[in-house]
Amino acid sequence: MSWLLENWFGSKESLEQVREDIHEHLHKEFYLGVSGIDNPEQSSTRIASKELDLMMNGPWDNKLEEAETELLQYIHDELPPVVRDEIGIVPFFTQVTDEGYVVLTYIRNATDRSVLLQKLPLTLMTAEGEVVAKKTFDLIPSGPIGDLCSRPFEFLFRWNEFSKLPEQEVPLTLTYQKPASPKEEGGQEMSQGLSQEETEKYLKQANQPTPVESGQVDLQVLDIMPGEENGIRVVVAFRNGLEKRLEFTEVPIIVNDELGNNVARIQYTMQNMKVEANSNRVWAFDIPATSIKQDDVDLTKLSAVIPKAKQSKKQPSANNAVENNKGLLQ
Repeated sequence: MSWLLENWFGSKESLEQVREDIHEHLHKEFYLGVSGIDNPEQSSTRIASKELDLMMNGPWDNKLEEAETELLQYIHDELPPVVRDEIGIVPFFTQVTDEGYVVLTYIRNATDRSVLLQKLPLTLMTAEGEVVAKKTFDLIPSGPIGDLCSRPFEFLFRWNEFSKLPEQEVPLTLTYQKPASPKEEGGQEMSQGLSQEETEKYLKQANQPTPVESGQVDLQVLDIMPGEENGIRVVVAFRNGLEKRLEFTEVPIIVNDELGNNVARIQYTMQNMKVEANSNRVWAFDIPATSIKQDDVDLTKLSAVIPKAKQSKKQPSANNAVENNKGLLQ
């Protein structure tokens, strides 16, 4: 990691001397749209970058020299303000390596809650708008990003992952590829992280013992199972009994042991998570081992709950059940 920092700004000796170079390398920030507002990049409600805490994680954690940590902090503080209640990704340096094209970014969480990003689809494109690479990054192992916090992230597009290799001198831009809407199948929707067989099993289970009542919205925990790398996987059913489509932007999950002690508490941020009218959808949420507060937990003795969601101000409430679900629904 250090070698990436060593040669960023040549032989310039002081942080003040690199100020101009920082802004020269800086790319436009893009947003994940978690606030629910249209075109968040146009919002004037912003937070100064210095008001966010810079946190290190993964390969950055305890592996940088003091001068390099200071440089990362300096670059972060030089960033433009971030849109409030949003999660922004701002690339600040790119590097061509033997392995591929590296983009260094800050992921900035300007919300008042900790969030765990799961799958992040990103693209690289030329100045003319031609897409040369697409890749979905798994951010679960990195753990949650705290409220009002920033983290440096490295995104590597390997050369064999490019659909077209650009000329070396052609600058590339990192952009967010919003997931396409899943297709509805017979009033039920496919899910993330589950096989076809698992999906069918859980969709059947979502209607037992009774289907969701007309006019009601219901989130149920269907299963708790082992996850990847000693994590926990929680399967949730989203049951929409309304006559309109709902969009879920955040899902809080609390896992407790048989004594009621907290094992994990995670706030998930969703992108394009829609449940059609009078439809069910099942989804697998992965809780990384870094977010589990106990050692050697017995999955058979765990229980998980989803606290009351909140409805977005963008839509009027359909009934009392939805009235009690403020903030998760849009």
